[in-house]
Amino acid sequence: MKKIITSFILLVFLFQSCSTDFDLTSDWKDVTIVYGLLDKDANFNYIRIEKAFLDPETSALSIAQIPDSLYYDSLTVTLLEFSNGNITNTIPLDRINGDSFGLMKDSGIFASSPNILYRTDYNIDPNKLYKISISKSDNSASVTAESKIVNDLKISKPIGTQKISFFPGSKYNIEWKSAANGKVYDLIFRFHYKEYLTNGTFLKDTAIDWVIFRNKLSANGDGNDDMNYAIVSSDFYSYLSSAISINSNVYRIAGKVDLLFSCGGTEFYNYYQINLAQTGLTQGQAMPQYTNIENGLGIFSSRAFNNFIDIELEPKTKDSIACMSKTVQLNFLKSNGTFCQ
Repeated sequence: MKKIITSFILLVFLFQSCSTDFDLTSDWKDVTIVYGLLDKDANFNYIRIEKAFLDPETSALSIAQIPDSLYYDSLTVTLLEFSNGNITNTIPLDRINGDSFGLMKDSGIFASSPNILYRTDYNIDPNKLYKISISKSDNSASVTAESKIVNDLKISKPIGTQKISFFPGSKYNIEWKSAANGKVYDLIFRFHYKEYLTNGTFLKDTAIDWVIFRNKLSANGDGNDDMNYAIVSSDFYSYLSSAISINSNVYRIAGKVDLLFSCGGTEFYNYYQINLAQTGLTQGQAMPQYTNIENGLGIFSSRAFNNFIDIELEPKTKDSIACMSKTVQLNFLKSNGTFCQ
């Protein structure tokens, strides 16, 4: 079932006083800012479009709090779908106030309401290329960008009925084939378990999320690269110990696990890397900011989420959770349903 994507990369400017040779109060110029990550599995795809400028008569911090200074009154926003260099469809995007759909903008330097977004419920085809086109009412040059669509990755281990084993002193290797048009990967390990009162009364099903890695790169964006990551078994038990509270009034039963992959396109990776480098700048330095937006700034790319759920743990791993010194105090039952003696 498709999912509604409710998170966005937000535009953040840092205004600070420093001694440089730049004139920050020259005549202002309207700059279109675009942020969008297409997802082939989303119910709706959202694009954030704002404007930025510096006014020589007004503090930039003051301008940031004025909604009229952030949003255009009138834009025509379309997605153009291409196959083999030919346009196969033209998709208009609707202008909405995200607040009305429960998509609240984070508070901060910029005005948080209204939260103007552009969206479509069109089914994105992973085998086609998409170009965004933004036309303004002043007939200035269109703002454009294009991106290929990140496809699904294929997991190689575990597959089928294979179980995950965290044998103490060893490592467990997760293996997958990279996604076409994907470049950068994150992985979350979700561990499910049940809690009961010591008298046997059921309390709840719950889960904890363990971030295994972030920003792991494929060799290229062609797809089908062999990728892997070795999880150190002792790290698994250490995480359980730190993430689950000790409670002598309950006992727990280990359940299944999910592997939650996310993958971003090449443009997203480039954007992330350049902006990460910016955080290390010292006074007086300046670096060009990455953008793939023609006649504007920002990022237009693609992402995908691949979830592999309901994977069993080896019985010996459940026994280790119950009996290892790091986790014995969490009161997990062994695989046979008994307490560790």
